[in-house]
Amino acid sequence: MAEKLRQTYPIDWFPESGGVHQIQFRIFKNRVSIMLDTTGAALNKRGYRALSGAAPIRETLAAAMAELAGVRAGHTVIDPFCGSGTILIEAAQKALKIMPGLNRSFAFEEWKQVSPAVLAAEKERARAGERHDCAFHAYGYDIDDASLELARRNAELAGVGDRITFERRDIRDYSEDFERASVITNPPYGERMLELNEARELYRVAGEKFIRKPYHSYTLISPDDRFEQCFGRPADKRRKLYNGTLKCQVYQYFK
Repeated sequence: MAEKLRQTYPIDWFPESGGVHQIQFRIFKNRVSIMLDTTGAALNKRGYRALSGAAPIRETLAAAMAELAGVRAGHTVIDPFCGSGTILIEAAQKALKIMPGLNRSFAFEEWKQVSPAVLAAEKERARAGERHDCAFHAYGYDIDDASLELARRNAELAGVGDRITFERRDIRDYSEDFERASVITNPPYGERMLELNEARELYRVAGEKFIRKPYHSYTLISPDDRFEQCFGRPADKRRKLYNGTLKCQVYQYFK
């Protein structure tokens, strides 16, 4: 590429100044794809999660779960294994129509061919579409105080701190009396046998607590092939998704 550029520009050295124009490539069999990275940091980096707890779910996967669960403006959403709050934050931003990545920067913003005025106008248009008058509220529970404090901080950075209530609560004490509610959660899981057995015990408890109720749904993600057996009943719908490179299944119960 440098040699090609030298044929056009009469210079021997190209200074590394200005915005970053990172070139990436992909080779699959006999096809090569060359791409210009307009993003910079990966798209799952929404800009609100500077820190996260153990085994965090990717922001984009959390958003996909909120989409599959049908989160809307008037929903009540609960995550009894909330960790650093990612699922609830993504659900809240979806309900309030807060555009993903609005508060982060992208590599292309530093490019000379991108008009700052156009970029500012598009951001303003996105903010104008937000609906902060909706009735959405979420509840996040966890047994780890540090994770709950981190979740509160992340929610504030995401602009939805007033829409999520975080409390210290064990899944064994789970109960709710909402007329309508959607549980969306990423239960703990382990790779070692002891951790796996503990996780499966939590799946069993969740199956007992997440009872069939009108206008209630449950959306859970797990890489464990025995999840349904531990939970106590087969899912009404199941979808394959990846958390990074880890193959998971999203199990949905709504009947």
